[in-house]
Amino acid sequence: MYCILVIDLDECYLADVFSDGEVVKLFADTSMVPKKQGQGGQSQPRYQANRSNEIVHWFKSINEVLKQYDRQIILGINWIHYKKFLGYLNTYNREKIAQQISAEYCGLAGIYDVINRLENAKRQKRQAST
Repeated sequence: MYCILVIDLDECYLADVFSDGEVVKLFADTSMVPKKQGQGGQSQPRYQANRSNEIVHWFKSINEVLKQYDRQIILGINWIHYKKFLGYLNTYNREKIAQQISAEYCGLAGIYDVINRLENAKRQKRQAST
């Protein structure tokens, strides 16, 4: 069994994945992080500060949810956000992260993306050892 968490700035999805391929959602949420600014509206520095604050709030809220789950987690997150996300995890949650995989999707599609990447890595490792 795997426990996989996929995160981006729009949503997060935590699920248990069993050896028979069954995926059981444990938690899912969407963020309030605004998209990058277009033309008009607030000044760029103020908008960026507000966006940065929402990202911090988003990562901290995920940290709070992870406290409920006592298991090793495979983290699917874009490498751009990986270090920042880890910085907002408490030590207990940080130690749960067994592996990090760069994920291109989030939600249930992100879970399947991470599963495929894990299976491909296992297959390549087996082929390299033979």
